[in-house]
Amino acid sequence: MKKILIVEDDQSIASSLKEMLEKKGYFIEIAESKKETLKKVNEYVDLILLDIQLPDGNGIDLCKEIKEKYEMPIIFLSCLNDEETIVRGLNEGGDDYVCKPFGIKELCARIECNLRKVTKQQGVYYIDDLIIDTLKHKVFQDNKELELSTITFALLMALVEGHGRVLTRDYLLMLIEDITGHVVEDNTLTAHLKRLRKTLGEYQNRKYIETLRGVGYRWKI
Repeated sequence: MKKILIVEDDQSIASSLKEMLEKKGYFIEIAESKKETLKKVNEYVDLILLDIQLPDGNGIDLCKEIKEKYEMPIIFLSCLNDEETIVRGLNEGGDDYVCKPFGIKELCARIECNLRKVTKQQGVYYIDDLIIDTLKHKVFQDNKELELSTITFALLMALVEGHGRVLTRDYLLMLIEDITGHVVEDNTLTAHLKRLRKTLGEYQNRKYIETLRGVGYRWKI
């Protein structure tokens, strides 16, 4: 699944775009300002749809700033359709420029075209507010990296890749034993699951891991 960051301060436009692009199978995040964009942009964003007129800055300047650190395609979405602005946007690092109003079919075609130009590693999960990089063994929540041990990361991946199937305690114990190379006690699993839940903020909402007493555990999302 590809991740697109929509930078648009008009909430109605941003919400409509989000809804339409999610139906096309993209994972969507929204930022309404330059400040919010710089907090949300990272190496896991595959493409940015960027408005030029932002409440706290100019989208073209923001594009240049992002391109100094990251390589993802940036498509400008703007009601400014004069040649000077378009040329400046493309010269400052923009990969495409779409004038408002635009058709969703045209926009999707331009998105797909720009994504084809970029080859990025696979093995990244986008789940609600989580980004899980299976190749780098990194997990982010709201763009903040979480600290997970080898065992808690393995437990997380087992649950996620279970796709809602119930994993028994015996199965998870064997998983830990494969990692440690020795037999572990039942309370060791309990301790690691408790640590994983705490790291994910489970004790505030319990939205990720479901306990089926006497049976095992499963991933809820």
